[in-house]
Amino acid sequence: MADTVLGVRNLKVAFPCPGGVIRAVEGIDLDIHRGECAALVGESGCGKSVSAQAIMKLLNTPPAVCRVDKLWLDDLDLTHLPDRQMERIRGKHMAMIFQDAMTALNPVLTVGKQIDEIYLRHSRLSRREARQRTIEALELVEVPEARSRANSYPHQLSGGMRQRVLIALAFACVPKLIIADEPTTALDVTIQAQVLDVLKNMQLVHRVSALLITHDLSVVANMADTVYVMYAGKIVERAAMQELFLEPLHPYTHGLLASVPRISDERQPFVQIPDAVPHPMRKPAGCYFHPRCPRSNDPCRQRMPRLEGPDDGRAVRCWHPLRQPHEVRS
Repeated sequence: MADTVLGVRNLKVAFPCPGGVIRAVEGIDLDIHRGECAALVGESGCGKSVSAQAIMKLLNTPPAVCRVDKLWLDDLDLTHLPDRQMERIRGKHMAMIFQDAMTALNPVLTVGKQIDEIYLRHSRLSRREARQRTIEALELVEVPEARSRANSYPHQLSGGMRQRVLIALAFACVPKLIIADEPTTALDVTIQAQVLDVLKNMQLVHRVSALLITHDLSVVANMADTVYVMYAGKIVERAAMQELFLEPLHPYTHGLLASVPRISDERQPFVQIPDAVPHPMRKPAGCYFHPRCPRSNDPCRQRMPRLEGPDDGRAVRCWHPLRQPHEVRS
């Protein structure tokens, strides 16, 4: 526990609607240790981004209804912390890299001024000192001609440059935790690789803990130490990255990995998980994955399994896993 930077216990997020209740997140637990990069993966609509925003306390309540038994960041208890105090935490102790830099950045302020504000708010620096730190931050994320680029507006920068600005914003005060929500979604493959290299290097150099939210398994393979697989608002598998890729236990995880095309497997047929993630207002009884699972039977359709596993951190939520967690461990 002493080495746990972020701890989340039984996080739930719901959105009451006229037609019912959207249960976006249903009681997830997370543990991220110092210097670790944990990945939260799953298809779109599984509740990944909502979980991140709830951890940062960025959701408007109402309409959202958020409940958590315990939420802490290093030695800070955030469980019942009010918004005004959270404003002092965000940016300084925990920060977020959003997936769309064009909408995350203020279009009427230069990128330099937006980074300046982080230093002015959380550090006792003059405006001149803040600007110097801003230029240094842009240079660290490999923005060329950082001094002149600091005077540019977001629309004057390329997508890759804007994403680097978001990384500079997030790392400005060297927080304890970085949450990266699909940080390379809007970028082409070449720029994705460059941005991920910058993000990984910054995380390793500053030994900052990270929560990476993505559906791209190649990003997970390059960045993550621990992987949480999320489906329909619940964690269905937890494992170290290499263990998960070598031997997935949940049929959903197996389907995600099998659907990734591989150059070396040209003779293998394309694998596709049938149907789609259930509507959050109309989830099936029992295991939420059973309508799409080839291994499902009566218990799967009647009761939700628990997330269970040995003490080494590996766990699976399934009545019929591909193997038992203790068998993999041995």
